[in-house]
Amino acid sequence: MRFRSAFAATVLLSVHNVQLHAADLAWTYTTDLASKGEVEFEQWVTARWEKEHGAYNVIDFREEFGYGVADNFQIALYLNHHYVYANSDVPAEDPAHPGKRLAGVYETGGENVHAGHNPVTPFDGYHFESVSLEAIYRLLSPDKHPLGLAVYFEPTIGDEETELEWKLILQKNWFGDRLAWALNFNYELEFEETDGGYERDAVFEWFTGISCRLAHNWSAGLEFWNRQEFADTTVHEYSAYFIGPTIHYERGRWSATLGFLHQLPIGQAFSHETKEFAAHDGYFFGDEQEQYYVRLRVGIDF
Repeated sequence: MRFRSAFAATVLLSVHNVQLHAADLAWTYTTDLASKGEVEFEQWVTARWEKEHGAYNVIDFREEFGYGVADNFQIALYLNHHYVYANSDVPAEDPAHPGKRLAGVYETGGENVHAGHNPVTPFDGYHFESVSLEAIYRLLSPDKHPLGLAVYFEPTIGDEETELEWKLILQKNWFGDRLAWALNFNYELEFEETDGGYERDAVFEWFTGISCRLAHNWSAGLEFWNRQEFADTTVHEYSAYFIGPTIHYERGRWSATLGFLHQLPIGQAFSHETKEFAAHDGYFFGDEQEQYYVRLRVGIDF
């Protein structure tokens, strides 16, 4: 055991001294921020697909324009838009027994399918969704303290939905920043426009990831994600779990991160509606979640 520990430490310490970049992980945020006066651009592309039945394929796009206000304070502007193709992907409701699914019958739906679309026909469309403003303030640096700590706030304004998101970011480094672990706790309020006003939902999520610098320009990691949603902010609807690898490359001013997540068959549905229409063999689908996620982030520092 001592030999294995010593060998692992030797391998890690032999890697060139390169600090963890803020995008070494695809889903989990770290406390590493842009330096004062630094300008960043990052293109996000996230593909997600596969529900219980039929076809549901979404590509989410985000353009991020970031600026370092101070060494411990960063702001960013995001443009959010997506493309979606859906066909017969959600269970249909039995008109004779409301609240029950119609066995073997599916219709076109999902959170990215436009309201009013004919559910018996496929949906194929693009939508510019919203604009977000992000602010991250670092309270403790993991380079100077045993644990890094940052707080995050992001309001999002769209034509159909307004969101407020808060995040607590923790980070721990080992072996001169060559091995890093991060943990995020997220709370989000969603206000969706309806015919009678607004529907208010809440989301609680936590992300965790570990990243290891393998060579001067390369690192690899593993990430885990749990998402829980609450209707009307109090009614617990479901809990879904995801895990997958991440790989990161950077050279000069450029960086690229590629991550993959797979939903685990250990999800839990709590409300009657989610049990009836969204849970399937331990997975959670419904309007909200898919089985597979792939995210690519490509950035440049100015």
